[in-house]
Amino acid sequence: MTWRKCVRRFIGCVVGFSVVGSALAQAPEGFGEWVSGGYFVGRTEPGAEVWFEGERLAVDADGFYLVPLGREAAGEKRLEVVSAAGDARVYEVDVEQRSFEVQRVDGLDPSRVVPPEEAWERIQRDAELVARARSADVVADDWREPFVWPAHGPVTGVYGSQRILNGVPRQPHWGVDVAAPTGTPVRAPAGGVVTLAQRDLYFTGGTVLLNHGAGVTSSFLHLSRLDVADGERVERGDVIGAIGSTGRSTGPHLDWRMNAGDERIDAGLWVPPMDVICEPEGTGEEAVVVLHGLGRSERSMNDLAGSLREAGFTTCNQAYPSRSDSLPELAGYAANAIDAMRHRGYARVHLVTHSMGGILARYWLQYGDLPGEGRLVMLSPPNHGSEVIDAFGDFGWFQRLMGPAALELSTDQEALVNRLPPLDVTTGIITGNRSSDPWFNFLFEAPHDGKVSVDSARLTEAEGFRVVRSGHTFIMNDPEVRFLVAFFLTNGFFPQ
Repeated sequence: MTWRKCVRRFIGCVVGFSVVGSALAQAPEGFGEWVSGGYFVGRTEPGAEVWFEGERLAVDADGFYLVPLGREAAGEKRLEVVSAAGDARVYEVDVEQRSFEVQRVDGLDPSRVVPPEEAWERIQRDAELVARARSADVVADDWREPFVWPAHGPVTGVYGSQRILNGVPRQPHWGVDVAAPTGTPVRAPAGGVVTLAQRDLYFTGGTVLLNHGAGVTSSFLHLSRLDVADGERVERGDVIGAIGSTGRSTGPHLDWRMNAGDERIDAGLWVPPMDVICEPEGTGEEAVVVLHGLGRSERSMNDLAGSLREAGFTTCNQAYPSRSDSLPELAGYAANAIDAMRHRGYARVHLVTHSMGGILARYWLQYGDLPGEGRLVMLSPPNHGSEVIDAFGDFGWFQRLMGPAALELSTDQEALVNRLPPLDVTTGIITGNRSSDPWFNFLFEAPHDGKVSVDSARLTEAEGFRVVRSGHTFIMNDPEVRFLVAFFLTNGFFPQ
């Protein structure tokens, strides 16, 4: 045992936790929401079998699988993963039962509550069309990427709410309703293949079904216009139609629903809450999305954002719950901030990140891009992991304090941070060699900034790399760093 490991063990005992048995119960690799109406995207070795509650799930060529959870799913569930060699691992997962809203809508025409008898034949035909479209076998892996909102506006209806129309209980609402004027564009939240494009279904009016692969489908209802056709391949952000009030709708809005096979799941869990997506500040023609680091908030980046506005950029300072969600889920905040800037009309969008924010950017950029060939500047990124995570990641107190994303930032080659592909965007990296956290100095053998070593911050594909006399925690407030960030965004390289 090395002296560093001895010290780590000692620290774990001093703070009151035993090393043995201190880790949280082992969980399957993946991300998602173990709640009613939720989902889990798991990953295992290719060729493995996965069983959930006795039902075999499909595993794709890369080892990904999806566990869909219906509205009534709750309690302890059994997930079993059997390797190609026959080794079985059993996980007991606890699915949280959510409480759902009750929506009362009164004063409706009675025919809008109970359809007339002559409409039932048409309703049945529509249902068969939708069922065939939903069961279409589409080979795609778009369901694995971060999703973006297909439209923006007030959320007026949520998944699972019990609707009572004119005092009569009806089926739960299966979608997320976004109110916006008729004609507002509706965009694909992720790539996929259109398996249904119908202009006039009885209940849902103009309707598009988009299959993202693995049986995951998005449905877009009440559209006033359809811009796609059956069999067409679309990419994230493509316009597929326009908001309307067709079918049995009480006003212009988008009803966005998601299914995994026959299981109705909550589309709202695949995207960040709309009301936390950042708003632009400034009058610059080019926009910069700013992402803070682990355990920090957007306030930590306020001064840097202000200096970028002084340099002529518009900024969008995006907050995200860094200690509660996984890296893939947190990457959705970056995706939605960039998407919002794109559709606000900024032809060029850049990214500036601190610490773990850079890893969110790298995760997103394997699926997306920066509009107008925007540039990326990363401050103190743990691109190859952090020795701090190596030292404390096995302790239960650390896991509870820092959350699941932190555990993917170790230097272990199997950690997610070390499995990300190379960046294909003009990138500048600035890191420090002055410790902001001297109590961690014993963990490092080479120059570092207190949490990340200089070598860990490097990426071979980066166009620029600078080391400054600054520590990890407040590197974004260093005047030299602010100058270098604005210079790189403007020129695509650092000054000599």
